[in-house]
Amino acid sequence: MDQSNEIFLTIVSLLLILVILWFSYTIINIFITMYRCKKVDHSLGFCFNTLGKVFYLGLTIAYVLCLVGGIAAFMSVLYGYMLSSIVLVVKKNMMVGRMMIDYRKLKKVNYSYENKMSFVYAQHEYNFSTRFVDLTELRKRISR
Repeated sequence: MDQSNEIFLTIVSLLLILVILWFSYTIINIFITMYRCKKVDHSLGFCFNTLGKVFYLGLTIAYVLCLVGGIAAFMSVLYGYMLSSIVLVVKKNMMVGRMMIDYRKLKKVNYSYENKMSFVYAQHEYNFSTRFVDLTELRKRISR
């Protein structure tokens, strides 16, 4: 995936998260307002018919399930992305995510200040995040 697609997907993901947070905030605010009003006047009650009760109960259950499922799906995506940037280094090989590399064949290794490492391997350019990588250990292992 090239840089522009990665930036676009990041921006769209952040916008989607902001929209979800805004609607969740609105829903929580409505429930808090209803609770406070109910505390002031205990005689307040919902004015639903049977169909309205069933509809709103089902809608509330569906919302909670989707919210919990969405959070679980988001955490799965986040955890999968973070697992794809784990670096393992042994005597001759380096494993980044699911890709095993003979690091003696790396070309144009570059450590940037934006917590990224880029290199050329088998005539393809790769980069990965080094945010949680001990760079001194990685440099020491690769330079042998």
